[in-house]
Amino acid sequence: MMKITMYAVVAAALATAGPAVRAQMQTITAGCTTDATGGDGVRRACTTEMTRISAPDGHVFAERTLVGGKTSANGSEHDCRVGWDDFVEVIPGTKILQPRTITLQAHARSPRGHFSGRGWVACRYEVQMARYQP
Repeated sequence: MMKITMYAVVAAALATAGPAVRAQMQTITAGCTTDATGGDGVRRACTTEMTRISAPDGHVFAERTLVGGKTSANGSEHDCRVGWDDFVEVIPGTKILQPRTITLQAHARSPRGHFSGRGWVACRYEVQMARYQP
């Protein structure tokens, strides 16, 4: 039986942000752990559901501010899959686009060998969310 753990953390207080607040850091995390590779050498895998954070109206995620990655990993495969969606033009007429949605999915596979242990991955990213004038 495979054990999967998913979690996402989002910074709050957007509704109370005053006009002086230009950007806020947002955090998104995901992780999963497999069962151990058995005596027969068959490896196990886990993949989380897609975690999705969408910015409120009038806000976007600044793609180039994304920082982070794997905080812990083991096994023959371990990936953090980041995606962007719902792009909007942030300055009318310039074709400068930024996403309103960020996604994250974690994937891991147990190590090769016999009775070689579990695989896991923990992913953590931070990205700035900024206001824009639609």
